[in-house]
Amino acid sequence: MKEMPDTNRKRSIRRLRTRIFMRRNGVYLGALLALVVVAGITAGVLGMKESGTGSPAEKSYDERLKDAASATPAPTASADAPRSTRAPFFSAEPTAEPTLMPDMTPAPTATAAPVPKDQPAPPVDGILIKGYAMDCLIWSKTLRQWMTHPGVDLAAPKGTEVRAVMPGTVKKVYDDDLLGTTVLIEHEGGVSTLYAGLQNEPPVKEGDRVAARGLIGYVGDTAISECADESHLHFELWLNGIPNDPENLIVFKKKAE
Repeated sequence: MKEMPDTNRKRSIRRLRTRIFMRRNGVYLGALLALVVVAGITAGVLGMKESGTGSPAEKSYDERLKDAASATPAPTASADAPRSTRAPFFSAEPTAEPTLMPDMTPAPTATAAPVPKDQPAPPVDGILIKGYAMDCLIWSKTLRQWMTHPGVDLAAPKGTEVRAVMPGTVKKVYDDDLLGTTVLIEHEGGVSTLYAGLQNEPPVKEGDRVAARGLIGYVGDTAISECADESHLHFELWLNGIPNDPENLIVFKKKAE
């Protein structure tokens, strides 16, 4: 067997002795080290109390008052001091102007213009489904052709009451070949109004005087030329024997776009 060099042998022996010593005396060395640490902490605390640098919680009320009275106040920058020498309130100055708070006041809602008291009301409470067209042609679903339209059509269920838009006198009650049961009323100033597509036998006759909003008939289905359209009243406005756009005189309800 090859012998180990003297140097390596000595090192191994020293390591073995150290391990044996630590196993036997490790408890005593640990206790001694703990005593040294405790002694150091106690000395530090006593030194802080003697020098008056302890935390406020470790001082009496009188001691804290004494420290406050003897403390030198920190210098404050005057308003006239240069900006660079003042103690900043924030870590950095703002680089932009502050943003204004948005106005959260709700905008006033738009209200419809008041209708004049003397403005006629529609003959039925219905939506305008076909407008006046004498300078252009519109398509007729029933006749399947392009044609003019001298009045307006107002959607309304069968049996809806039809009322005179203005006071006047019933000029004629008749059955039109295309528009069905029709009532024609004359008003002042050369104005006439026509109500067509009514039920048979309306409650007025020629010569009757009717008031504004007076009942003159009911919506029917007698207008053969417009029977493909939904139930409605056909209404015309004439001035001195010439058809005019009823929307120039009356405000009608329209479909929402």
